[in-house]
Amino acid sequence: MRDVSHAFGPSQSPPNRDANEPAEALRDARADFLPCEGELPVGAPSCDQAAPAAVAPAAAPWGGAPAQPSSGGAPAQLPFIQDPYLAPPLPPERRQLSTLAVSSVVAALFGPLGAVAAIVFGWAARREIERAPDARRGYALASVGLSLGVLLTLCWSSAIGFGVWMWTTYSGGEIASAVGEGETSPEPASAASPAAPLPDVPPPAAAQPGGSVPQHTIQRRVGGLSIVDIGVDVSTLSEELAKQRAEAHARGEKVLVMTTSDPCEPCRGVDRSLSDPLMQTALRSVRLVRVDIDVFKEDLDQIKMPRRLYPGFFLLSPDLTPQDGINGGEWDDDIARNIAPVLGAFVRGQYTTRRQPWHPLPGSGMRL
Repeated sequence: MRDVSHAFGPSQSPPNRDANEPAEALRDARADFLPCEGELPVGAPSCDQAAPAAVAPAAAPWGGAPAQPSSGGAPAQLPFIQDPYLAPPLPPERRQLSTLAVSSVVAALFGPLGAVAAIVFGWAARREIERAPDARRGYALASVGLSLGVLLTLCWSSAIGFGVWMWTTYSGGEIASAVGEGETSPEPASAASPAAPLPDVPPPAAAQPGGSVPQHTIQRRVGGLSIVDIGVDVSTLSEELAKQRAEAHARGEKVLVMTTSDPCEPCRGVDRSLSDPLMQTALRSVRLVRVDIDVFKEDLDQIKMPRRLYPGFFLLSPDLTPQDGINGGEWDDDIARNIAPVLGAFVRGQYTTRRQPWHPLPGSGMRL
């Protein structure tokens, strides 16, 4: 049984042919498989028409001239066809580092405003990278900048708040003093002279027993401050001070002795300021013991406590003599803003820069 052929070749598979084979070989292969016998399919060209086409020289690709044989009779080589799908793929583009991420880290180094800007830049950089992860990188850097901005903002806020508090507490006295000078009465001597010298004339009757000094020792509280006014009926001042120190120690308080007199406008200025919050803070855990210098003149001389300048403030040594002391000359006007910083530092042993150095009387207790 013969093989059945059709217009496009036999039923069996033709051998593999390459486009670059010689034209003669292609022509021979086509001539061997052209159907020249039997009944042809409908519409197929006749054997006479197909033969010239099979032996015709191959057309040049892309409409070029047909391949010509070489001078030696060898078949000409067809041009090489480049397959675009055999080329290697292009390398992927490298992601760009986010400029906002770098700016968030750098901005954190430029003070308070830079810290706030670091938070904004870091947040914006993270959003930018999340929206285009294939084009931007630096998410970790943006997170570092954002964290630095938050941390430094808290630090700067604390530092600025502390500075404002320090300025209000310790420097506000100068402003209050300047305002007070314009509102003083025509007699500024009493307000501007915190430390009044002891007069040589006999004290006025108001300062004698039965005047402003209580008959019995009175203890009261003004806010959180304990105030003790030594009464006239005490046996000796040293015994009463020893008693007050023992009670203060039991309650965790520190004794501060204040020498006063009547009349004494600077002393009354201190009395009026005791209820101020600044004074309450400065004298926290302090027992203020007020002693009249006219009633207890001999007792004060006995324990070597100065009474020439008043109001005076003294810390006691173990033998009840003054260990350290200052007077009202350490501040200007007798208002809480001026008094609180001085007394607060004095009772804690931190008042070192003074207008008048402390000189204990001869024969008194230890000297600092």
